[in-house]
Amino acid sequence: MNKMENTSVRSMTGFGAAVCEKEDYKITIEVKSVNNRYKDVSAHLPAGLRTLEPLINDHLNKYSLRGKIDIYVNFVDYADDNKIFIVDKELVLSYQKALSEIAAIVNSAPLQKGLSVNDLIALSAYPGVLTREDKVPNVEYLKEDFTKTLEEALSVFIQMKTVEGANLCRDILYRLSIIREKTDCLCDLNPAIVEKYRQNLITALGEYLNANDIDQTRIIQETAIYAEKTNYTEETTRLKSHLIQFEQTLTSCGNIGRKLDFIIQEMNREINTIASKANSAEAGQLVVDVKGEIEKIREQIQNIE
Repeated sequence: MNKMENTSVRSMTGFGAAVCEKEDYKITIEVKSVNNRYKDVSAHLPAGLRTLEPLINDHLNKYSLRGKIDIYVNFVDYADDNKIFIVDKELVLSYQKALSEIAAIVNSAPLQKGLSVNDLIALSAYPGVLTREDKVPNVEYLKEDFTKTLEEALSVFIQMKTVEGANLCRDILYRLSIIREKTDCLCDLNPAIVEKYRQNLITALGEYLNANDIDQTRIIQETAIYAEKTNYTEETTRLKSHLIQFEQTLTSCGNIGRKLDFIIQEMNREINTIASKANSAEAGQLVVDVKGEIEKIREQIQNIE
């Protein structure tokens, strides 16, 4: 069975949008998310729809989400009577009084009480005199359509996160296979490192001593000491175990990003220990290759929920 068939990995990056347009109103909802260590939700609603924020949170709680999530709600009311104009009566009288005083100073005569249409238009243009205010929409009337639109936007949102997660998982599994291959090579190389040391030791002693003078027992002792110092079998065993745990976690449910991050740290710890023990240029190159793949995986899992 393909390992990808059981994976439930989701990316923290996603986008979803939905629109509900009726004869007298239009609702548009967009959901966006980016990487974040924790769950951070911000709902951006028009003032008249802010009472629907708990409904948004309830629907988000149906999913196991992590990341910085922004929800944008736009509402357009097509009704003819959806807007009203507010007149600040006290401010109008204050402006009129001020204009009268100005006229008295400039013309030495008070401003006439009767105002022309142009005067009224000019007066209404002063800041704060005339303001437009939207009527508060009937939230209960909108709730059903709002809920359906939200669910549709979240469905698209989750679908995108799942597709992106599958792509991440595919890349990570590929890199895990490379690490496993390099780890097998390190396991095969370990005895050869010890044997090479033994041969070099015999060669070095042969340059100064006759063959009969070389103490084979001492060579065995020195080789054993070196083998113990350079033996990284425990580390490669744990590294292989971490690879299995990593793959199992990829196929599990819930927020797996933090657990994957912990496992990859342990993998990095093991390969660093191997690097300090393996006294071999060939082993050193294998270690570099493994560390490179671990770092690439670390970058990828930063975007997994």
